[in-house]
Amino acid sequence: MHDASPQEIQGETPDPEGATLAAELQALEAELLDTYRRALLDQNNPLGMDQEAWTSCREQAQHILGECVHALRYGTEAPLNPQLMKKTRRLGGARISQGIPPVYSVRAGSMFFQITMEFLGRIFADRPGSEHYLMKVPPILQSAITRRLEEGSSGYDLFLLDVVRDAAQQGRHGMAREIHDRIGSTASLALRQLELYELTQHAASSDARLGSLKQAILETLYTTRDIVTELRTRSDTCRSLKLALSAFVSAMAIDEPVVEIHVDDPDDLLPRGVSDDLFIMLRECLRNALAHASASRVTIDVKVDARHVQASVRDDGIGFVPGRRQGNGLASLTERAQLLAGRLTIDSAPGHGTAIELSVPLDEEEHADDGRGTARHG
Repeated sequence: MHDASPQEIQGETPDPEGATLAAELQALEAELLDTYRRALLDQNNPLGMDQEAWTSCREQAQHILGECVHALRYGTEAPLNPQLMKKTRRLGGARISQGIPPVYSVRAGSMFFQITMEFLGRIFADRPGSEHYLMKVPPILQSAITRRLEEGSSGYDLFLLDVVRDAAQQGRHGMAREIHDRIGSTASLALRQLELYELTQHAASSDARLGSLKQAILETLYTTRDIVTELRTRSDTCRSLKLALSAFVSAMAIDEPVVEIHVDDPDDLLPRGVSDDLFIMLRECLRNALAHASASRVTIDVKVDARHVQASVRDDGIGFVPGRRQGNGLASLTERAQLLAGRLTIDSAPGHGTAIELSVPLDEEEHADDGRGTARHG
């Protein structure tokens, strides 16, 4: 069982009776997970049949049980662990390579909820009068499972973004080869021929025309080299983000609303990790607008500088009262913004459309973690 870390429980005082119940749940972990595995096998669910998939599935189940233990012991929900959520998201993409569709994760999540509740029922059956503890666990259990299913689903969506990135990278590398082979090689050959001419014709080194020609060829070679290097090293994250969002809109196969997407990152400062989260959040905003806004136009704007990412999704639809509507989509957006240390604001009113603004800070560590270093243009 993965107990809460000291950072997670700092300032919280365990409840004695709740701690006893939590210990009993921990003691049943091995039996519960074994029951869960057998149930997956009985349903021919590949999450139980494939050993690699089961290893990651079991780890997720252990973390969920850890959140239930925390709820019993302290009476509160455990804080979100950003790194764990990112790992869960990567699992969603891994499922694609394992050939496991998302429906099996949904079925497994539902099954795990039922099995865990059965085991909790066994614990509380022997403790009359402690039913109020049992009431705390189902919402935590359901939230933990749902959150992981959402992150796993995001992993599937990020697979689209990776496909776009790979295609863009292949395109840039192909262009780099063409420039190197056609322009670079030709310029290099011209320089060698000019040098050979100087040797065979004993041309004066002071000939201004020859000097100008050689300088022009050398500048072409240097420029070609710079362009090829830029094409091969530039990640072009913003273009991939725009293409992936456009692909999502195309996949929706809608005639209305008109969707405009603008991404401005001239110096390619957007770290890949932030781009992943941004794609998920903007896609969710776009999905909500397409499903609920009844808008004629939706506009996405993303601007990146050295310190911030500013993004907005605006529609001219029917609007709503933000305080009265807080579905899973909006709650997920708020959580993701918090994990990025960002700020999310929603401005909407009935009949006046909706504007969602997102601001995410960037720092040097994020650029370094992105694998592209901190030395950048400008």
